[in-house]
Amino acid sequence: MRISPLDIRQQQFTVKWLRGFDIHEVDAFLDDVAEDYEAVLKENAQLKEQVGTFEERSRGLAERERALQDTLVTTHRLGDEMKATARREADLQMREAELRSEKIIEEGRAEEARIRSEILTLRRLRRQLIEDFRATLESYYRMMSSEFSEDTGDAKA
Repeated sequence: MRISPLDIRQQQFTVKWLRGFDIHEVDAFLDDVAEDYEAVLKENAQLKEQVGTFEERSRGLAERERALQDTLVTTHRLGDEMKATARREADLQMREAELRSEKIIEEGRAEEARIRSEILTLRRLRRQLIEDFRATLESYYRMMSSEFSEDTGDAKA
């Protein structure tokens, strides 16, 4: 059972005639004790209230800290995921670029082969035309020679 300041103030003692205390001193002392006890109780109540407030703040801070930690972990994980995604995309783009370049090179080689083939065909055609032209010239030359010899043969005759 708790003693209240009022209990202290209302406390009565039996007085014995021979060995008693001065009633006024005892009452004054009990009043002082009651006041001090009342002050201690008020201070205790205030401190409990402050403790409650601090505990509430502490919980709030702990929740914020936990949220910040979670955010930090999430941010770190997202950063790692973004880096990994960027690396994958870069690798994919590099592979695509390599494939495109290989295709372009192959197309260039095919074009080169086609052009070389055309050049060879044109050279053969040129030789053929030169030979045909030479044959035609020789044919005309023979015709002219035979005409010229007939004309000189008729003139001699």
